[in-house]
Amino acid sequence: MTGDHPGRELRFSRPSEGWLDGLPLGNGRTGAMVLAAPDRLRLALNDTTAWSGGPGSAARRGTVTAEQAAHARAEAGRLWDQGRIVEAERALAVLQQDYVQSFLSLADLVLRLGVDPGASLVRALSLRDGEHRVLAAGVRQTTFVSAVDRVLVHRLTADRPIDVDLELATRLGEPALTRLPDGAVLRMTLPADVAPGHEPGEPPLRWQVEGVSPLTAALAVAWAHDGTRADTPAGVRLTGVRELELRLVTATTFDRIGAAPSGVAADRATAILAAAAHATWAELRDRHRADHRGLMDRFTLDLGDLGDLGDLGDPGPGAPDTDTRVLRAAAHPGGPLAADPGLLALLTDYGRYLLIAASRPGGLPAGLQGLWNDDLRPPWSAAYTLNINTEMNYWPAAPTGLAPTAEPLLDLAEALAERGADTARRLYGARGWVAHHNTDAWAYTAPTAGDASWAQWPMGGVWLVRQLDELRRCDLVDDPWCRRLWPVAVGAAEFALDLLAERPDGTLATWPSTSPENRFHTGDGPAALTRGSGMDRALLHELGGTVHGLAARLGLWHPVLAELEAALPRVPGPVTAPDGTLQEWDLPRPETEPQHRHVSHLVFAYPGSGPGGRHAAVAATLDRRGDDSTGWSVAWKAALWARLGDGERAGRVLGLALRPVWDGRSRGPHAGGVYRNLFAAHPPFQIDGNLGLVGAVAELLAGEVDGTIRLFPALPSALAGRGAVTGLIVRPGVAVDLQWRDGVPVRVALTARSPRSAGPREVRWRDRVWRVVLPAGEPVLLDC
Repeated sequence: MTGDHPGRELRFSRPSEGWLDGLPLGNGRTGAMVLAAPDRLRLALNDTTAWSGGPGSAARRGTVTAEQAAHARAEAGRLWDQGRIVEAERALAVLQQDYVQSFLSLADLVLRLGVDPGASLVRALSLRDGEHRVLAAGVRQTTFVSAVDRVLVHRLTADRPIDVDLELATRLGEPALTRLPDGAVLRMTLPADVAPGHEPGEPPLRWQVEGVSPLTAALAVAWAHDGTRADTPAGVRLTGVRELELRLVTATTFDRIGAAPSGVAADRATAILAAAAHATWAELRDRHRADHRGLMDRFTLDLGDLGDLGDLGDPGPGAPDTDTRVLRAAAHPGGPLAADPGLLALLTDYGRYLLIAASRPGGLPAGLQGLWNDDLRPPWSAAYTLNINTEMNYWPAAPTGLAPTAEPLLDLAEALAERGADTARRLYGARGWVAHHNTDAWAYTAPTAGDASWAQWPMGGVWLVRQLDELRRCDLVDDPWCRRLWPVAVGAAEFALDLLAERPDGTLATWPSTSPENRFHTGDGPAALTRGSGMDRALLHELGGTVHGLAARLGLWHPVLAELEAALPRVPGPVTAPDGTLQEWDLPRPETEPQHRHVSHLVFAYPGSGPGGRHAAVAATLDRRGDDSTGWSVAWKAALWARLGDGERAGRVLGLALRPVWDGRSRGPHAGGVYRNLFAAHPPFQIDGNLGLVGAVAELLAGEVDGTIRLFPALPSALAGRGAVTGLIVRPGVAVDLQWRDGVPVRVALTARSPRSAGPREVRWRDRVWRVVLPAGEPVLLDC
């Protein structure tokens, strides 16, 4: 997409019906959910740094000593070796501590307009421009959040004078509104502790906790208008307005991940606002568009938009509402991909848009809900879940060229490495650093309270490092970036090596170990604790590739390289069980949930290096798990089927991700789909389903496995008619531009991103093979 073409959009001709019917904006710092009606517009505001608690939250009830942990590990090991696995889990629970802190809603800015509430309305989110637009009752409103100028901008123009009430509100503590001649500052205090909903015995919110210094926050807003102003209890009333411009900045006293608060939030917010004061609306908009489009335009996808239901992709006035498209596609007997292939392209663009809006350098990584949350006590604290969800959030970063969005994830990994070193030493007597399944803005690294199946999983740091390394493997990051990752990866490897223990057969296995969130039957009840789970073994081998790859890239050496070379041959790879599936635990144990949502032991097949020679076992495991599940699980399974080369099955699973969860049909507690605003449903809303889908779609079109670039390895027949993709990045750093018709490539261009990824390459489509030499930076056209 080039020039001023608006690109795809989410579009509705009715008012918003709730937060999950709003449309999201963001710049990686300030998030806004825009809810619009003819006479009312609400900006539900978030700040990526607005979290409960502080660095002292993890230790507010004390910490586990090295002596306590060593005794617990030894006792648990003794019990486990005797087959008393449930008792072993109870013994190991000494290591578990508390819970992570919560990402919070911040404030609301509401505009009440003196117009007909029943007037017709059109509201839309332009994905390419990163702008929300609403037109109703002769009033046009445009909103964007600029990453360049770090300011939210809202502009209203009316075809006649109208009255506008502006109101600021928050549910946070100690709200204080300071009125200025042309604006206002709202100051707030964040809670010192917020317990997750799955801890019903804890107070939901506490404003004071010994040893915790909570954050303070501020919202600074400036306005310019051509009406007259009068103060109201909640804000101001503007009378006779035809033009209104609002500029808004959010800030907190957050300093960096894991660090104590510092500074004055209001000073930060007003300084940013002042820096943008001399720019005009047009200048702010143009800078924002150039920046946002610069990321969105790195990758384009055209799936023809013309399915069995006709052309639904035109963003013009006659286009159907986005939720209507979803309902029509879901009702089609041929499935949603056949009905409306452009809907999948829209969701792919939307996933990329959400990552760009939620995760930018200088901010925090995208959490379970990205940058958007309307609750003070959101599901699972809207925090970071490292056993799949945080990593999945960054699956679009490599294949669609969005490496800048992953910088906050590297910041998180560095903070975890710093704080997790003490946790590794105390709890495991290990070198390096550890992170478990949950963390937060304070770099929490201990096992949380709760069931061992999720809490006693110490491989969160290992997977985080492997996910970050995908950017190096795709030649998307420079040497300084790799030098930042190097010590983090070395520390993760040191910890993983120290977690290994020799088994009677001479192999090495991690201890303690679980397969995230799944359990197996024992004579004493369900259990999760094992030695050397399938996921752990796969991640160890992937980590070995990461450390060696970074060392080769940077020309570095570390003793851990020799340790890995000695240990990894003794760590078994994926093991096929007698029933043909892949073994999840140390033995072929009967799972308590055969259709469990996690497919952790398949991590080597995707997003790892590939299935190798285990296609049949991976497929058998997926068959046993079943297709339907949560939104993020559906995305993972679709990517796995694509990596296996089964386009029809991948397409069928992707169809589940397009289901309308608001249609009243009962599908059970773990059945994904989309809400009206296309947010992915776990349910509830989790953004990983949106972002994981992008990775799955990329796998349909092109990928590298075992050194060969494969074109259309899993293109579903529903998408075969015609289409095009540009800017799709595959290992080892080759940009692929494709056009196809009737499933046959009609134009293929390959570009090596740098001298590192240049050189001879083998390219395959079905039985046809091209052997080409790619120069750096110059496209090579294949003879189709």
